[in-house]
Amino acid sequence: MSFYDDAKLYTPKVGDIVTGTVVMVNKEEVLVDINYACEGVIYKNHLSLDKIDSAEDILKEGDKIKVKVTQFKKGDESDSLLLSRIDILKQEKNLEIRNDLEVNKDYDFYVKKGVRGGLVLDYHGIEAFLPDSLIFVQEENGNKEALVNKTIKARIIEVTKDRNRDKIVVNRKQLVYEGLKEAEKQEIENLKVDDVIKVRIERISDFGAFAKISDHVDGLIHISELSHYHVKKVDEVVSVGDQLEAKIIKIKAKKISLSLKALQPTPWDSFLQNYKVGQKVEAKIVRKMQYGMLLEIEKEVVGLLNRFDYSWNPLENLAGTVEVGDVLEVEITSIDTKKKQFTLSKKHLEYNPWADLKLKQGELVSATVSRIEEKGAVVKVEDVEGFLPISEISGERINRVEDVLKLEQIISVEVLEFYPKEWKLIVSMKSISEKKNRAEYESQLKENVSGNQSLKELFEEYKK
Repeated sequence: MSFYDDAKLYTPKVGDIVTGTVVMVNKEEVLVDINYACEGVIYKNHLSLDKIDSAEDILKEGDKIKVKVTQFKKGDESDSLLLSRIDILKQEKNLEIRNDLEVNKDYDFYVKKGVRGGLVLDYHGIEAFLPDSLIFVQEENGNKEALVNKTIKARIIEVTKDRNRDKIVVNRKQLVYEGLKEAEKQEIENLKVDDVIKVRIERISDFGAFAKISDHVDGLIHISELSHYHVKKVDEVVSVGDQLEAKIIKIKAKKISLSLKALQPTPWDSFLQNYKVGQKVEAKIVRKMQYGMLLEIEKEVVGLLNRFDYSWNPLENLAGTVEVGDVLEVEITSIDTKKKQFTLSKKHLEYNPWADLKLKQGELVSATVSRIEEKGAVVKVEDVEGFLPISEISGERINRVEDVLKLEQIISVEVLEFYPKEWKLIVSMKSISEKKNRAEYESQLKENVSGNQSLKELFEEYKK
């Protein structure tokens, strides 16, 4: 019991925080003089936030300490005064923790409960608020109630005083976003152009297909990179959910360009593997031009059939003979691997009768009348057809060819013109008879010619 002047004595009240002096310490308790008629008692478990074995381990007589009045009772013979250090230590620790908290720094918070507008968090006894708009990124599609009673990391973005206490607002969304971006960055750094990777088709658009490369990285397969062949619609080649291999062809910042066709043989490569010069193939006409046609052997593998290689017959009309879409049997005549071009020929698969025919101008040959026309007759000499003009049938005037010649009639003719490359043969019956008559006339006139008259003059006179 302390003895003080009643006028100077402090009257304790529960909840008061005062400074006192330690007057006695043993293992289980401490007596503290707080300027009252009796000392207050602090039991061992009210001395420290940590578990201690003895009060003597942390205090000694004469120490000045802050205490809180937790119980005060006046009695007839003695008063009861209980003190505690717990709330003071908690407050000091909270103040220490609070002083350590900084805006724009990240901390681990315990989620206490969900409330309207967000979540109430706890950081070592200090309360914080996480607004709904700052909880999840769009990719998470999360439920805030699922976070209650869990520890999450968040960033302090605002600290304000509200009714003598700090109001702390935090942001989880920004941390998740930064984490996703960092993971994305790392995953992109692990990728290299020309890498062949496995991807999954996630979404299809008009201009290509978006493919999942890794957890945080997507790539684009442009419609032009789906196939070496022309693609009208993306879904003709790939579908959502398809898992396939693709080649990385370009990396620009976060944009990854992928290709499927880079892993496929080109149509030209397939053509070189399957075809060679001299090979007979079937090809479809895809375009007609003045100088020839483009023929497709396989899908989008097109060669040129020059008009001079269509037929041995130079008079054959290419434009009127075939149409786009028709299929022709042709022969590959050349392949240019550097220019990636090849040529075709139809006539090389056909027999050219003119190539074997050997005739000379003035030569006499046998011919068969195969067709009668208004201006003459078509005659067959060996395996080719020539023309006998109406003016070359006879020296006399002829009104109609059929008055002189009959079909299948075999006649002797003289070769007037012969151009095998042009498939042109002109013959004459008249020249044979004229030569024969002339020879007979010359023979007769030689016997009767006068000394003053030439053979030519006699011949002209005879013709009169």
